[in-house]
Amino acid sequence: MKKTNKWYYESAYKGEFVAKVLEVVEEKDCWRVVLDGTCFYPVGGGQPADTGVLGGVRVVDCYLADGIVYHIMEGKPNFGAGDEVAGAVDFARRYAFMQNHSGEHLLSGLAKSRYGATNVGFHMSEAGFTMDLDLPLDVDVLNELEVAANAVINEGVVFEISWLAGDGLGGLDARAKRDFAADDDVRLVDVPGYDLCACAGLHVANAYEIGILKIVSHQKYKGGVRLTVFCGADAWRDYSRKNEIVKEVSRLLSAEIEGCGAGIERLLGANAALKEEIAGWKNRIFELRAQEVAPGADLAYFFEEGLTMEDLRRFAALTAERAKIAVVLSSGGEGHKYAICGCDEIVLTDFAKRFNAALNGRGGGKGVVAQGAVQADFAMIEAYLEGLL
Repeated sequence: MKKTNKWYYESAYKGEFVAKVLEVVEEKDCWRVVLDGTCFYPVGGGQPADTGVLGGVRVVDCYLADGIVYHIMEGKPNFGAGDEVAGAVDFARRYAFMQNHSGEHLLSGLAKSRYGATNVGFHMSEAGFTMDLDLPLDVDVLNELEVAANAVINEGVVFEISWLAGDGLGGLDARAKRDFAADDDVRLVDVPGYDLCACAGLHVANAYEIGILKIVSHQKYKGGVRLTVFCGADAWRDYSRKNEIVKEVSRLLSAEIEGCGAGIERLLGANAALKEEIAGWKNRIFELRAQEVAPGADLAYFFEEGLTMEDLRRFAALTAERAKIAVVLSSGGEGHKYAICGCDEIVLTDFAKRFNAALNGRGGGKGVVAQGAVQADFAMIEAYLEGLL
């Protein structure tokens, strides 16, 4: 079959077109369409595939194989080979990819030229992209890198696209994710003065169109750093979402936006103090309940609602000061979570094993403390423990 005319390379800004259908094939659980030419960009070069409409049917994916672009349809096409169909790319989505992809090239070039950091990994998603640099750049350097990138955006540097044979790439200081054969057609994306890269993806015409570049997060990754970055429309959406969150936090705290940080610190401090006070009262209650147990008792148990595992352990430990084996349970999920404390590790281990076996439980521990959960109701657990007494 003749190779597809790649109209998306003639203009990345062309989203509507008319083409001749060469093939319509049902493939497993989807339909695949081949055209004589297309504006739909197939997945590749780190950029996701375009989506849109072809002949009134949704295009959900497309890929390139042996020079042919295959369009994956959401449903059965209402056209066949030989027909002419109109296509329309979801252009707002594509343009966001173009902004992010161009921002990635600019950021990569600056990271390399200014700090010697190489882009060794790149993934573009439906919102922004991640980029892996091979050096552990700290937050101050990343802030400088972001400022530099936005300064270049404001310069409006024109992106230049060219083609050359693979054997001509060796003499250029160009980034490339793979090796090329001598007869390969290599597409070069040049950000003059900042970056030169072999790339199959689509880009904006000039840096102005990137709009803004924001590094929203970073983390250590394989000896370097992984950046999450938003450009253009994605950066604006991210800002708008976070602005709404901050305004809501401001409202809930009854504080000006600038005072939200201090307000949250005060709230966390008050919460920590309250937790400490509650823990103190709980311990006092546990002490009083434990005193109900006769000193030297072989076994004592309690059921209490709403206790955390930490509460269960504290309560059981206090009870074990008066009983050889102490069991404390609280409702949790379909059964009951428990903590068991004992005066002897061997005795406790044997008791916990039998307890789990009898009540469909799982858990364990070491020393004189065990914890877990049993899938049994209150009556079954009480009957078992009463039987031991």
